[in-house]
Amino acid sequence: MAGLLLPTDATDVFRRFTPQSLEAIERRMEEEAAEQELQKQLNPNAPPLTEEEEAKLPKPSSDLEAGKVVPFIYGDPPPELINTPLEDLDPFYKAQKTFIVINKGNTIFRFNAEPACYCLSPFSIVRRMAIRVLIHSYPC
Repeated sequence: MAGLLLPTDATDVFRRFTPQSLEAIERRMEEEAAEQELQKQLNPNAPPLTEEEEAKLPKPSSDLEAGKVVPFIYGDPPPELINTPLEDLDPFYKAQKTFIVINKGNTIFRFNAEPACYCLSPFSIVRRMAIRVLIHSYPC
């Protein structure tokens, strides 16, 4: 039972999104593509998935959707990680090019890690500033 609980130390859960993180995601994507290709080679005449089989496929966690507050179990992110790109917490997105940003209100914002406008990498200062402007909560 104790193995099911997440660590309470925020440094274990919240990790910065770095070029190494992006490389790891790309590796996972290649592994999944190779695995799917192998499955196609083993079963070239496999019928399409039924509704029951589709229901068994992994889905995003409803607690970690964009726009929701970080669940209590993860704890509060350290102040130095607020408004900075972080690795995605949801295991569903571990093999997809996404990252999250958490604002002061602990709201999750999910972004694509592909180059924006085909030229701004997720590590570009221009893109980081645009993300900060986007997630900043302005007083009404």
